[in-house]
Amino acid sequence: MAQHLPSEEQIIAILRDEPMVGSRLRSALGLPKKQKMAFKQMLADMVDRGLLKRTSHKEYQLGDGESVEEKREKRVKKIAEQYPEDNRRLGARSRRQTGKENETSVKRGILHQTGQEEWEVHELETGKVYEMCHRRQAPGKEGETISFALYPHPKLKHSYLAKVDRTAEAMNISWDEVKTKFMEDANLPKDFSPAIKKYVDGVKEPCGKDFKGRVDYRQLTILCIDPDGAMDHDDAISVERTAKGYRLGVHIADVSYYVPEGSELDEEALERSYTQYLPWTAVPMLPDKLSSNVCSLHQGVDRCAFTCMMELDKHANVLSWDFHRSIVKITKSITYEQAMEMMKNGDDDIKALAEVTALLKQNRTKDGLLEFQSTEFGCKFNEKGEPEKIYPRTTDESNSWVEECMLIANNCCAKELKKRKLQGIYRIHEAPDTKDIMELYYMYPDLFKDSPVMLRDLGKPRSGDTNLNPTAFKLYEHLVKRAQGDETLTNRILRSMQKAHYDSNSFGHFALNWQDYAHFTSPIRRYADLWCHRELARKGAEINAERKNSVIEVCDLISANEVKNQKTERIAIKVCSCWILKSHIGDDFEATVSGIEEWGIYVSIADPIAEGLVRFRDIAGDDFYVFNPDQGLAFGKKSGRTFRRGDKVLVRLLRVDPLRGQADFSIIEKLSSEPKKRRRQGESRDDYGNGGDYRSRDVHERADRAAAAEALGYVSQPDEDFDDDVPEFVSAHSHMNRGGRGKSRGGRFDSDAPSFERSGRSSRGKGENSRSASRDDREEFHVASKPRKGGSRKGAGRSQRRR
Repeated sequence: MAQHLPSEEQIIAILRDEPMVGSRLRSALGLPKKQKMAFKQMLADMVDRGLLKRTSHKEYQLGDGESVEEKREKRVKKIAEQYPEDNRRLGARSRRQTGKENETSVKRGILHQTGQEEWEVHELETGKVYEMCHRRQAPGKEGETISFALYPHPKLKHSYLAKVDRTAEAMNISWDEVKTKFMEDANLPKDFSPAIKKYVDGVKEPCGKDFKGRVDYRQLTILCIDPDGAMDHDDAISVERTAKGYRLGVHIADVSYYVPEGSELDEEALERSYTQYLPWTAVPMLPDKLSSNVCSLHQGVDRCAFTCMMELDKHANVLSWDFHRSIVKITKSITYEQAMEMMKNGDDDIKALAEVTALLKQNRTKDGLLEFQSTEFGCKFNEKGEPEKIYPRTTDESNSWVEECMLIANNCCAKELKKRKLQGIYRIHEAPDTKDIMELYYMYPDLFKDSPVMLRDLGKPRSGDTNLNPTAFKLYEHLVKRAQGDETLTNRILRSMQKAHYDSNSFGHFALNWQDYAHFTSPIRRYADLWCHRELARKGAEINAERKNSVIEVCDLISANEVKNQKTERIAIKVCSCWILKSHIGDDFEATVSGIEEWGIYVSIADPIAEGLVRFRDIAGDDFYVFNPDQGLAFGKKSGRTFRRGDKVLVRLLRVDPLRGQADFSIIEKLSSEPKKRRRQGESRDDYGNGGDYRSRDVHERADRAAAAEALGYVSQPDEDFDDDVPEFVSAHSHMNRGGRGKSRGGRFDSDAPSFERSGRSSRGKGENSRSASRDDREEFHVASKPRKGGSRKGAGRSQRRR
């Protein structure tokens, strides 16, 4: 026999002690499961009459005696008094009614708590009050200014509820928590194992027994030029004038002497592959005692080194070279600024260095030079150690003096490895893919104006196993010159090129236009250099001995780690910029469109320096925007308004997520004027008027692309959207990777932040001490504006733009 339902008094008596969910309450009353539906209906009736109320945790508790209908009537009356104007939701309005041109879906307001789980938002601009749905967690602090969006109330037809995105909140999180979370998400190693620490503790300063069999260069004048505050010095230079020309010595810290092959320390260094530089710290490849002390080339101290001694003629052409272990004592350890000052004062050693490096660069540019103008960014920290300002790095002429020496030493290293048939690791860079060149041509045809190279010549087969392509090299020289002064366009050219990486064969480096190139000059922070040092030190039977690790597997690992580290560093500088933006939610900025993708528009602001995304739905007004990948623009289907790279816009900061380094903006207004529509020869004005035929314009554009595609030998395909009399062609456009703005396929250049593509690195501690990559690896295609190699490694980041 079915048990009768309990009385309302019984239910109220049980809930008076503590709130309960429905299943627990039914169990307390001893009701069987078959009466579940009847019991739930009874509880719902009690909620409607105000005897009970249900929380956001689905718990029933005693109500306030006011029925749901009475509450609804009060709320509607309150809304009517507060908003006498039409407050219907958008769905109830005429579809022809347009919104305000500068109105966005995200608003600003003050957050207030009205109950235990009840909140409301007071909009700043209009003073309107919007309720928020019940939340388990507070959306913010009382009185906090937040960004919020509106959505229709699920029950009240003519009202809205406010919704605060998690990323829109000025999150109650400290900078230390942000750093900790970032390090965990990036999966960066925290420390070295006890066994490694024990081994390193036993390493002593070099003495007589360590110098046996080494060439003594302690009587030479050797210069070590680094940024101010650098603690680990891995390279130094000596220049002597001779009867034939010059003797150039590049002296590198002999790290391989202290890191035994196959040891636990060696395996850990291989696993890390690089020193990971972040704006606030550095995660070293080797323990500090080695990298900052025993191996580091400090002034006035005897150190073990690995030297590349080169004989040059009077025009700085390399006549011969020799690699050997040596002893050095740095004569002068100076900064880039001090080097420039010594040059002004007529110092002979500095003048000799500047003289020989000028000739080296002249030789390197005989067959052309790809020199990309680039800006790197660093971060200045306040007294609390929190990001305070993102700033662009500057470079001196003295940077290039050391860089040219590192480049020629790396070139000789690759040649020596090949000459002795050692298992070397080479830095290779493939020529750009023809399809990527065509993609660049489709998006920016003006870049190719007056090009010395015909596009049809790019597809011709080349003989020999080499990455060098003189035809493509000449084209890219032209493109770089055309893009000079436009960093965003320069970055787009970079993304059309391949990504340099490591290989066990010397296939050539396209950007440097060298057949042989390896990494020799930064063994403290890069495993590839450490490997090359070991190979160059092999003699006799060691040359054919089995290595502890496969050179092919090592190349794959360090190449993969390089891509991962570069992404981590780019995100790190964005994390700093987003922390600075945290206090600017709702503020308006003048911005520049830096990129457009199918998911939105990327914009960059100058003060503070930052970058963010404008989703198409966050553009002011009620227009619908579409991405045109062929032309690289977004256009409104209603208004015809377009957004292109380089456009000036007024944006509003909507939300910031420092943990992810993401900032969302809304475009309030377009400041740049709309480009005039150009008529082609033979077309009438009607073709571009309101009654013009869009197909006639598109046919001409497609015909132009058809000619380019046919010139490259692509197979023509009919267009399904047009009649048979339309010229046939197939678009060679290769859409960008959908996961980001850069390339990910085939190891190509990877970039999801044009403005911070070569982001600067800053101090491991506080302040704006900085350190950037070794001179030789400031490539990734020999960037002209190089970052400083500054700041302590305990603190300072280097650019990971490696050749």
